[in-house]
Amino acid sequence: MAPSFDNLTEDRGSDSEEELDFSDLRQNYDVRMEEGLDTFVVIDGLPKVPQESKQKLIRFLLKKLNSVGKTKEDAIFMPMGGDRISEGFAFVEYATPQQAVEATKKLHGTKLDKSHTLAVNKLTDIDRYGREGRVDDEYHPPHLDDFKEREHLRWWLADPNCRDQYVMFQGDFVGVYWNKKKDNPEKILDRMAWTEKFVQWSPMGTYLVTMHARGVQLWGGPTWQRIHRIPHPLCDLIDFSPGEKYLTTWSFRPIEVYEDDPVLSMDEDGKNYIIWNVETGKPLRSFQTHDLPGPSEDENGQPVKKKIPWPAFKWSADEKYVARMLDGQSISVYELPKMGLLDKTSIKIEGVRDFEWAPATPQREGVKVYEQLFCYWTPDSGSNPGKVGLMSIPSREIVRTRNLFQVKDVKLHWQSNGTYVCVKVDRQSKSKKSIATNLELFRVREKGVPVEVVDSIQDNVINFAWEPKGDRFVLITSPELPTVTAVPAKTAISFFCPEKSKTTGVGNFKHIRTIDRKNNNSIFWSPKGRFVVVATVLSQQSYDLDFWDLDYEGEKPENEKDLTANLKHMNTAEHYGVTNIDWDPTGRYVTSSASIWNHSMENGYHLYDFKGELLREEHLDKFKQLFWRPRPPTLLSKEEQKQIRKNLREYSKDFDEQDRIEEDKEKGAIVEQRRRMLSEWLAWRAREEEDLTAERKEYGLVDESGQESQAEVGVNGEKAAVVEEIVEEVLEEMEEIVS
Repeated sequence: MAPSFDNLTEDRGSDSEEELDFSDLRQNYDVRMEEGLDTFVVIDGLPKVPQESKQKLIRFLLKKLNSVGKTKEDAIFMPMGGDRISEGFAFVEYATPQQAVEATKKLHGTKLDKSHTLAVNKLTDIDRYGREGRVDDEYHPPHLDDFKEREHLRWWLADPNCRDQYVMFQGDFVGVYWNKKKDNPEKILDRMAWTEKFVQWSPMGTYLVTMHARGVQLWGGPTWQRIHRIPHPLCDLIDFSPGEKYLTTWSFRPIEVYEDDPVLSMDEDGKNYIIWNVETGKPLRSFQTHDLPGPSEDENGQPVKKKIPWPAFKWSADEKYVARMLDGQSISVYELPKMGLLDKTSIKIEGVRDFEWAPATPQREGVKVYEQLFCYWTPDSGSNPGKVGLMSIPSREIVRTRNLFQVKDVKLHWQSNGTYVCVKVDRQSKSKKSIATNLELFRVREKGVPVEVVDSIQDNVINFAWEPKGDRFVLITSPELPTVTAVPAKTAISFFCPEKSKTTGVGNFKHIRTIDRKNNNSIFWSPKGRFVVVATVLSQQSYDLDFWDLDYEGEKPENEKDLTANLKHMNTAEHYGVTNIDWDPTGRYVTSSASIWNHSMENGYHLYDFKGELLREEHLDKFKQLFWRPRPPTLLSKEEQKQIRKNLREYSKDFDEQDRIEEDKEKGAIVEQRRRMLSEWLAWRAREEEDLTAERKEYGLVDESGQESQAEVGVNGEKAAVVEEIVEEVLEEMEEIVS
């Protein structure tokens, strides 16, 4: 009979497994899941090719695989089907487990070609998910929850009265209000302990951000629900991308990540910055804070407080790139949403001190390819002069440079449309006893990017601001460098605009007027342009606000006939201890506020119209913040906007009527109350007459209710009309002058 498993006798001889020692063999050759297979990755999404093309595909794939680690051709296993066609996936062995992890991070989701996207996973992860029962052998369709309509996150734009909202932080309460001009604001909500640090609007007003020890929360909608939660513990600062797709968070203390954290991974452990996808609430990449340049101790051995540059990560106008500077060495540009380094290397710029992206997608004359621009500058280095340059991304082409000599400091100011960039250059004299300021104005959209120099400035420029969506600017100069003193330094306010051009282009920039003997230190343009507030903030000695109009419709001075501005001073207001000034998004109202975070005297806010007329004054205990809610860009075309401006006088009649109704609101309430009382009395009288008529019929009396009284009959026998007239009379008026 042939031997079989069932009739084998039990052998307990010297060959028994119980008496043989396999420990040395197990130690040398046993495969441990966490040690033997953690160098393997599975790559899916490959093209299916025949046997003869297999090696060609492997060699092509090898170039991408070796960009993140070290592997070789015979370490790639690509299974073939029965029809001698590859299955579309491959197993790859790397030299170390760390390289395998790096491959899953950097290669997952990358394009192999136009038709194929790689999906890279660790082999141990696939086995672990199956072993833990997370993957069922039998397919079950996913459960889909019933559709729930989300609240409209831009609901406030549909307000029939076109009102704007603002958020106010006072004491422990955070409230959101409708602006009602001279009347008290209309409260929308008021929550206690809503934030632990401060509040902030997103750039287009979609979200209200509150800060907490466990992270950042984003609120919105008519019911102010929590829309997103960003779990960055102990977050100190935040910065949105222009379109609100991404968010940068920063904490002074490095992040500590625990193993059971549902959102953060060990990659974020010890980091300070995180770039987030706002919609998904997931981190894209994390970074550590760069060591700040300069000495860590002063001459007395005391530690030097260094200011963190903020924002450290700066966004391109279309949110396709975000960049970070390593002071004096390079600028790293990352592509969104993958957050991969552009061309896998940083842009080396020796000595670079600062850079700024163009705030709008540039449209340079003669350039038809896609590009984003940023401007950067470098100081003098030995015999090499300083330099300011414009670089095009993604090509990295330097489209314009200009040498700078004896540079003390440089500030970069982009105009909001990306039409100009002003390079404010502070130059030090050879004796190093005085500083002169020049303005280098780059005309970005013109062919060759010409540069216009304004060198007629005698004093130091301490502030500069472009008109939003315009080509005029205001600057503040002072004979002294700004210092913290009890008495603010004397300053002068200068206005500039282009001269009228006979061609379609913009003329040269000309000086309009200078206002001397002021103490102003800050410039606040209306978001719609034309109007500007020049003020003195953060000072206990001077606190005036000057309201200016650059398109005054009155008579123009003869010496300014050729300029594209007509300057008019409208009003001067005062707000003691003012710390911040903020325009509403329509440019109709402006608030000045005094925060307890800066001082504790007369905290609160003032509300002005664009002409500088005080509408409302509120003194609030423990007042901290007030910010207008931003609006997203208009959906109207330029032609539609032009048509509205043309017919603005017609629209203004409706607005004036609404204003008149609002002003007479108190009178209207009194009239409405009187009419309601009269209506109630007439209704009572009608009921009584009906009861009286019924009672007369019951007793057989003559019904006299149908007989009209002589008082109710007109001259010709017709029923007289009742005219209601309300007359107000001033009984006494007294005026008292208080010295």
